[in-house]
Amino acid sequence: ANLAYQTEKNGTGRQVRVPKACEAEALKIITTYLAENTPKNNRPDEPAWPITRTFAGVWMGIILIVAHFSRLGGKAAHTIRNDYGASAERILDGEWYRITTALLLHADTLHLLGNVLGLGLFATAVCSTAGFGVGGLMILGSGMMGNLANALLFETGHHSIGASTAVFGAVGIAAAHQFIVHWRQTGHRLKAWGALGGGLAILGMMGSSINTDLTDHFFGFVAGFFIGLLFSSTRNEAPGQNAQIACLLLAVAILWASIVIP
Repeated sequence: ANLAYQTEKNGTGRQVRVPKACEAEALKIITTYLAENTPKNNRPDEPAWPITRTFAGVWMGIILIVAHFSRLGGKAAHTIRNDYGASAERILDGEWYRITTALLLHADTLHLLGNVLGLGLFATAVCSTAGFGVGGLMILGSGMMGNLANALLFETGHHSIGASTAVFGAVGIAAAHQFIVHWRQTGHRLKAWGALGGGLAILGMMGSSINTDLTDHFFGFVAGFFIGLLFSSTRNEAPGQNAQIACLLLAVAILWASIVIP
């Protein structure tokens, strides 16, 4: 305000001193400032959720590429789909490994590339907030739960392959995270519903095209959303390094066991 002043230490901190002639103007300026900057309520905003740079989604895409071109041990494409695809009837007959292995299979290169790009975008977003291990395990879990829900719905006569269930699981996790983050912030609850609407819009635009498994995508999104709600509502940041490594090893163990043990 271009007023002459000095600061002096006192018992509780510092005191601002101005010339006697400026006292009234200084008090007016301070009073106006306090009136314009009074908090609307006494509830502090939640601290911002830390974001970590990661290439986890890229690594997941590489895993899909390796699985596709290695053909899970060199088997013919039709044999692989028969042995590892998400057959509703055979899943309910006890071949639970199929809810995992089906995520690694793709009909052709175009199908593969679509899911690789999806993971590169949405899985990276999830892992930047949840961590590379925890995020990866949640995405895998949402894909598995989506395939299981689909099998329970159809019971028989339905067979699917592809990582898109997990991709939309990642969309659901990301939408849930943004919902919780905005819901916690004062005056941002409308944005929370906007985050949910954005996730549903992505599901509608990308998950309902011709020749796609609509129910798989829907169940993957729903599973991811509830997993994300549970995770983000109980934390303010991602778990530490030890938890990340443990979750990553668990995800790898689930994939390995699903391929090898059957």
